[in-house]
Amino acid sequence: MPGVGLGVFMMQGADCVRAVSAALVGGYRHIDTAQSYDNEAAVAEGLRASGVPRASVYITTKLWPGNPAWGMPLKSQEEAVAACKASAANLGVDAIDLLLVHAPFGGTDGRLSMWKALVQCQEQGLARSIGVCNYGIAHLEEIAAAGLPAPAVNQIELHPMTQKAELLAYMAEKHIQPVAYSSLALLPSWRQNYPAIKGTITNGERDKAAPVAALATQLDVSPARVLLRYALQKGWAVLPKSTREERIKDNFDLDTFSLSDDQMRQLDGLEAGANFAWDAPPGQHSDLTTTP
Repeated sequence: MPGVGLGVFMMQGADCVRAVSAALVGGYRHIDTAQSYDNEAAVAEGLRASGVPRASVYITTKLWPGNPAWGMPLKSQEEAVAACKASAANLGVDAIDLLLVHAPFGGTDGRLSMWKALVQCQEQGLARSIGVCNYGIAHLEEIAAAGLPAPAVNQIELHPMTQKAELLAYMAEKHIQPVAYSSLALLPSWRQNYPAIKGTITNGERDKAAPVAALATQLDVSPARVLLRYALQKGWAVLPKSTREERIKDNFDLDTFSLSDDQMRQLDGLEAGANFAWDAPPGQHSDLTTTP
């Protein structure tokens, strides 16, 4: 799996096609989508438009398990397998490079049913690798206790203000690769075009992220590149999202500079256990890794 991929959350239609094509032409070789994004077909069209061979591109998508708490019935194992087959068809691929369970909803029985569906997909050749998103230690231990194969990947919200040290240590012990999403949540531009899902970051919390801008000035790079480089040096794959070609290019240019040990410690010092990607009541933070 390439260390830098293009995230396509909330991209639709022609915008998604253009962004995927521009990213692939610019050197990206990983595209991260999901069933719930409703843009898998647009990702496929962007891949075709780029002219980059399918075999050169790593594609991740995510199974939406349902969530009864949101009025979305939990899928059965059979329904989950069928949904993954539909994803492969939408993406125009015989096999999905990485297939993930999107969230740890449904309780223990629901989670294990979804994981069994992904194992079945891998056994059938529909997915080359399988993993999870937003799983905490307890969720991962459920899989181990059931005698099922461990996930290859756990995609979780990671940035200087939520570093999840205990979870990452557990994952390292179990050889589960961390993939970071919402790496750019500390920036004022994060989700600026999507106010309905802007997350719960406050202005005061943004003020705590001032060292990011200071380091960007010192290094003569964008704040986004500072955050992405930080993640890579921590060993986290990243999925920056943008529909603007200049930002797509900028977010990919991460090998021309590095952060010193002291600069990494400055960013480590921003840890606040603050998760911004999923909605929560004002003043609180929704961490799906603690889902019952």
